[in-house]
Amino acid sequence: MEQEQPKKWTRSWLAALPLAVACAAVPLGTLLSRFAGPGPESSPFLPWLILAALGTVHAILFRRSGQQMRPRFFMELAMFAGLAAIVILYQENLFYQLENLTPYVPELTPVVLVCFCWLWTITFGAPDRGDFQRWGAVLGLLCVLDLGVEAFIFRTAPSLRWIGNADLLSGLLLVCLCASLKPGPTDNGLYEPDQGAPLYRALILAGLLATLSRTGLFAAAWIYLCFGRGGRMLRTAVFLACFAALGATFLLPVTPSDLSRYVDYWLWAKSMLLFAQSPSTLIAGLPLAHALPFTFPPEMVPVWERVTGTFAMFGAHLNQVPSFWLRFILGWGAILPTLCLVGLFILVFRRPTRMGAGLVAVLFVQGMATPLFYEPTMGVTAGLGLFLALSARRNAPAPERADIPDTRGFEPAPKPQPEDDPADEWDMRPL
Repeated sequence: MEQEQPKKWTRSWLAALPLAVACAAVPLGTLLSRFAGPGPESSPFLPWLILAALGTVHAILFRRSGQQMRPRFFMELAMFAGLAAIVILYQENLFYQLENLTPYVPELTPVVLVCFCWLWTITFGAPDRGDFQRWGAVLGLLCVLDLGVEAFIFRTAPSLRWIGNADLLSGLLLVCLCASLKPGPTDNGLYEPDQGAPLYRALILAGLLATLSRTGLFAAAWIYLCFGRGGRMLRTAVFLACFAALGATFLLPVTPSDLSRYVDYWLWAKSMLLFAQSPSTLIAGLPLAHALPFTFPPEMVPVWERVTGTFAMFGAHLNQVPSFWLRFILGWGAILPTLCLVGLFILVFRRPTRMGAGLVAVLFVQGMATPLFYEPTMGVTAGLGLFLALSARRNAPAPERADIPDTRGFEPAPKPQPEDDPADEWDMRPL
């Protein structure tokens, strides 16, 4: 009896569209909005709602096999259009009915973004490593140009750039940096294509240095030192360059946008004091519908009002906390974040890759200072990176066979030797 051949895995060219939106469209849109003058404020979720609608229409029109399903298409499309029309026409009534759930909806943003990434990957496939590096290089070039222009005009480098927040930009570049790490040896049964180009990787590193983000530079230094490409001297040079840029950030003139860092430090300090005085808060969290039990000292009032644009007399609310981990713990207690971290570690170590190890470090470090999964651009990029890292296939065919999936930009690499394997050199092999 003839053995049935496995179906060839296919990936749509739309798989990398969220990366194009996150790394190019959103920064350029932010730049244009700063020079377009006052106008209606748009939601940061708008591009992703458009992509969700695009994915829904594509899922109705096509199935995963890629074959068109004409008989049911018009009925499903009409049902989708009717549902969208109901939401648009009766949105006020719907919001009124859901007002009791209003405090919980913003705190469920990470779940919504992870579901978006999952639905996108099962509809179009996951972006490959080359896609992450390609669009990371575009963002890195934008960061370098932005730093050059703003440093020439303002003689400093503000944390809130023309193309976006420096910490969030560094988070996007860090995810792309993890995708550029050289895959480890395949003796554990995992197969990862070595994609991308040296130019892409150089632009990603240049963009990270240009962001001058303290958390971003700290994470990039350690990730590249332990898992980066090249010999020990090159990785040490990149490590020292990142820490030199990190030290330079403390010597730059203070700008009004740097006040957000003081708000972040103050929230962390007040939260640690709250946990010490009321340990039960650390377990159960705070009520989501009420203001945080923080009192503003007189010297903090003008800083808070300048950064948040709200009066201090209304108090601080959970959605104004910039740190992902702090907001997660304040809202839900420490048990749920701990379970999420444990689950993430279990998933990553079941399929150990250097990209996965780097992403865990990125999520932990960047979550200390950025909204992470509460911000759609960063959340979608990190989510797609995690899905790619966790999708490394076991017992995959060898690279020289013709039935392997599409690996554009594939660079065959010899098995790393002890002298050029960064994980062996530094005795930090995660795999």
